[in-house]
Amino acid sequence: MSYELINQPTEVCRMFSRQFWAKALELARLYGWQSKGTLPPPHLDFYELNADWHGTYLTNDGQVVKAEDAFLLAAALEKSLDHIPDANIEIKWDPQLWVEEDLPEWLTPEEQEMIEEGLQDGLLDIMGIHPLEFFAGDEKGHLKAFIRFCRLGSFKIF
Repeated sequence: MSYELINQPTEVCRMFSRQFWAKALELARLYGWQSKGTLPPPHLDFYELNADWHGTYLTNDGQVVKAEDAFLLAAALEKSLDHIPDANIEIKWDPQLWVEEDLPEWLTPEEQEMIEEGLQDGLLDIMGIHPLEFFAGDEKGHLKAFIRFCRLGSFKIF
């Protein structure tokens, strides 16, 4: 699963993995961000559905992150940049150790890679990698791009 974040006034769109999004929110919390909660997706009528909206950031339903919250998210993440190593940190993992049986031969190489990437994301969750380590090296540039995106203001999560 991935997250597509869209700033509607500028039509700027950014795509992030589930892992990146979760680690960015975790890192922001570590640096003082207190979430304001999201607004419900404008295309759903929660009154009509007899449902409550809980302000979640971890679904991709089209909910709205308010401008103030986006600015505070960017500020917290910016505080973390000096503490994130510039060099990549090697995470040792071997997908073959975690697969009980070989993958079926009929899978294409692309499908096998997708399965292994999903496994790697799961392993990062299991391993409990710290956000400062997750964003080390190449990911630090992606985090900076995300900070710039948050400075644009309100955005939707798809």
